[in-house]
Amino acid sequence: MHVPPWQRVLERFSTLLVRHRFWVVAGVLGLGLILRVPVCLREHPDNSLQQLDDGIEYLAQARSILNGELDGHPRNYQYIRSPGYALFLLPFEWLTPQEGREWTPSAKFNLDPPVRISTAMFRSIQWVQCLLSVGTALFVGRIAHQMAGPIAGIVGTALAAWNPFIVSFSGFILSETLFLFLVWLSLHELLRYAGNATPDRWRPLVSASLALTAGCLVRPNLQASLPIAAIWVGWIEWRRLRQWLPTLGAMTLMTVLVSAFLLPLMIRNKVVHGEFNLSPFYATAIFAQGHSPYYLKALTATNQEEYSRNLSLLFQQSRLDSPIQKSAWLNEPRRFFEESRGEWWQLQWLKTKSFWRPWLNPTVFSRAKVLLSAIAVVPIFIGAFCSFLIPAIRRHPLFPLLWAMAIVSYLIGGVAFTASTRFRIPFLDVSFMVLTAAVLESLLHRIVPGTQASAPAETLSPNP
Repeated sequence: MHVPPWQRVLERFSTLLVRHRFWVVAGVLGLGLILRVPVCLREHPDNSLQQLDDGIEYLAQARSILNGELDGHPRNYQYIRSPGYALFLLPFEWLTPQEGREWTPSAKFNLDPPVRISTAMFRSIQWVQCLLSVGTALFVGRIAHQMAGPIAGIVGTALAAWNPFIVSFSGFILSETLFLFLVWLSLHELLRYAGNATPDRWRPLVSASLALTAGCLVRPNLQASLPIAAIWVGWIEWRRLRQWLPTLGAMTLMTVLVSAFLLPLMIRNKVVHGEFNLSPFYATAIFAQGHSPYYLKALTATNQEEYSRNLSLLFQQSRLDSPIQKSAWLNEPRRFFEESRGEWWQLQWLKTKSFWRPWLNPTVFSRAKVLLSAIAVVPIFIGAFCSFLIPAIRRHPLFPLLWAMAIVSYLIGGVAFTASTRFRIPFLDVSFMVLTAAVLESLLHRIVPGTQASAPAETLSPNP
């Protein structure tokens, strides 16, 4: 049978990639690390923290924890952040002497005591986050490999290592990089659990539970995925043994491990702050912002100045120095729904549109950034939806979990709260990278029959 030359070239190329995949993946990760270096170096400690003041509060919270107070730190907003990212910053706060810190970014916000940082401390946090970000890409690639095959593993690694959003997160003192690492570490361990039929299969389940717990401490919205993860674990165990006792045991083990760490903090917050959650007043504040008429004005803005002005008014309401009573802006969503129902529904549509738009808002960002985001995100959206057309991918046990995470991210970031790319990427975008990588591997086997097909999905579940 005649084989076209392009097909022979593609077959040889894919064979070389698979044969040398260790070095290929190492090169992909190395290039990803190199891409993060200029992103980090362009950020100045003082200017960066003043523009994104979340980092100032995280550093103040880390200092407060170091002094024995969980949330006694000065802050700009009325809500209290969960302590996960501040705990990550704790070693940097502890090892850097106060007298050696030349920058005081908190001076702009009149925080007392002031938050100080040195260039060396700032760069150290960036470099550690770069390593975590590259580690996330490695986990994503290993998950894609297990789902579809070695080519999918390489593609998944590259998509996560070179994604411009994920690359840029490393340069800021924000929780995104750590959160991404913990979420995809937990999924990697859950997949190890699913593929392990030996008596010690509980070990990856324990490590997955601990990673999920840490992720919840960094970003409390991950709690919405905990029931889905527990149900998925039970489903995997049921497929394996068809017995109720091991199924309930696996689900109980995960629930107990997560609850043992999260419940004490939630109970403490109920006693101290009056809210039974990990981040007092945060969910209510973000919900109010996501259903505010100011947010509608921001989403319907025709230029960057108008957008920024309305967004500033939106966030100003929840600041500690806001003249507006807390009860007033918390009740604003209900009043908005009752008095302007048509505009309220318009806001819901615009939030959904903004969440699912696979490029940055052209009203706010430059054409170059919008184009770059479209190049990075549009293909993975297409690939993810194409995964429904491939039976081998649909049958894989990870397929429903990835789509469940995507749906949860929409319910959080596109319905309940403000439609933020920061809410979407850790769940939806990275899940779509895995699915796109699996689709490309499947297409390769169809186009080039000489390539070796990946193991069937049933290998993860001995008794499907």
